[in-house]
Amino acid sequence: MKSIWNAYDKKLEKSLKLNMRLLEGIQKDKAKSKLNSLVSIKVFGVVIGVIWVLFLGLLIYGNHFKNVYFSTSVAMIMFFSIIAIAAYIRHIVLISQIDYTESITATQTRLAQLQVSTINSTRFVWLQLPFYTTFFWSQDWMNKDMGFWLIAFPITLLFTVMALWLYKSISPENLHKPWVKKLMMIGMEYKYALAAGELLQEIEDFKKE
Repeated sequence: MKSIWNAYDKKLEKSLKLNMRLLEGIQKDKAKSKLNSLVSIKVFGVVIGVIWVLFLGLLIYGNHFKNVYFSTSVAMIMFFSIIAIAAYIRHIVLISQIDYTESITATQTRLAQLQVSTINSTRFVWLQLPFYTTFFWSQDWMNKDMGFWLIAFPITLLFTVMALWLYKSISPENLHKPWVKKLMMIGMEYKYALAAGELLQEIEDFKKE
């Protein structure tokens, strides 16, 4: 009876190990698929970003700083766009460095870095918001029209306060706040990175059980 029981335990243990390998393979494949889709989004974003930056550069060149407000505003938007492109390229590199033969913990660490970087790049990009309200400013408008001080300037001030508030509020530390997480989940970038991490976490949870 003891021999039969030991044989059954060995078969059960072998079956559990096989199931674990199958689960790990399936979950890693799913995570890899999510991240491959994310890479495609990032590459597309880089291409569009480069085209956008070139267009902004042409606007600045065409203006020749005749209107300092226009050129400065466009230059600042261009600066933030270049930072966003650099962040996208960094994310692509981070994803390419993931080795799915590594331990789950090592892979999750890289995914955590990707998630944090995505949040930080998102919050930084919000800082360009006020410059979309200043590119049409002119010294003549400021000097001759009270509408500038009563309407245009307060709107820019409001957008500046909003941009700074969003920059401060959107952070990895505030991800527990429902509205921050909801905002990050609007785009596919953070959503895919989070989904990949959750798939790998399921493996760890299964092991604990």
